[in-house]
Amino acid sequence: MGIYSAAFKKDALSSSAYAEMMESMTLLNRVGMELAEDDAVHAMTDVTGFGLLGHSLEIARGSELSLTIRADDLPLLSQAATLAQEKYVTGASLRNWASYHESVSLPAGLPDWRRHLLTDPQTSGGLLLACEPDRAEGLVARIIGAGYPRASIIGHAAAGAPFVVVE
Repeated sequence: MGIYSAAFKKDALSSSAYAEMMESMTLLNRVGMELAEDDAVHAMTDVTGFGLLGHSLEIARGSELSLTIRADDLPLLSQAATLAQEKYVTGASLRNWASYHESVSLPAGLPDWRRHLLTDPQTSGGLLLACEPDRAEGLVARIIGAGYPRASIIGHAAAGAPFVVVE
C-alpha cells in the first residue's frame, strides 16, 4: 500500500485504484486466527512495514530455512506495477532494502520498480504463511472462501541458511 499511498499523496491515484486500495486495507485478517489453529500452518505474519521481503526473511530466520518467492506469482493490486514504474515509491521501501539486502537474492536484471514492489511497506498487506506443502492448495481455497480473493501460493521453503531467493 505504500506505493498506492505515495500516489495518493501526490493526487495521482485514480478513483478505481483508491477504491481497490480501501477495499484491500479494510479487509481484516480475520482468517488468521482460524489458520493459527491449523496444524498444517507452521509460520504466519502480516505483511506490513518491512514489505514482503522483510517479512519473508523474518520467517526464514525464525524457521532456519531458505525461502524462494516467485515474483510473477505475487497477487498485486491492479495498478501497483504501473505506479511503481512511475516511481511512486516511499523512502521506507529504500530503507527496507538497505536493511536486509544482504540476505536476499534477486534475479539478475530485475528492474528497480519490481524490487520496490517486494520491499513496499504495507499498511494492511495481508498474511504470509508457511505450511505443509501438500495442504497449501486446500489452505488457499479456504482463505479465498473466507473472503480473500487474492490468496495464492507464491513460493516454497527448503533446507538451507536463512535467506530469501526471488525468482
